[in-house]
Amino acid sequence: MMVNILVTTAALDKISEVMQERQPPPVGIRIFVYNDGNGVAHSMNFTDEVSITDEVFDIGGITFITDANSSIFLNNVVLDFVTIDANSGFVFQEQCTTRSCLTCKGACRRN
Repeated sequence: MMVNILVTTAALDKISEVMQERQPPPVGIRIFVYNDGNGVAHSMNFTDEVSITDEVFDIGGITFITDANSSIFLNNVVLDFVTIDANSGFVFQEQCTTRSCLTCKGACRRN
């Protein structure tokens, strides 16, 4: 299954910056899902390990890795890096495909 995740320029820039600071640089970014008690939550970390069953893909020159169980939950997800006031960090958001999607009832597409 092909993972359909959108990674913003801000996220790619920050990931690249942090990867360059790590010595030795990691192989890539592992994106995964877990049950946080309220449903599926997304997370990520740097990794040097790739399993034979992992899906590996390149976005903007950065290697992303995910396991088969997580990949089905990554379609139509946006990974962004945002700064709000003095706080900044990576966020995962469901990307709406219509104004009436079940995830946010179209709020992410309203302007």
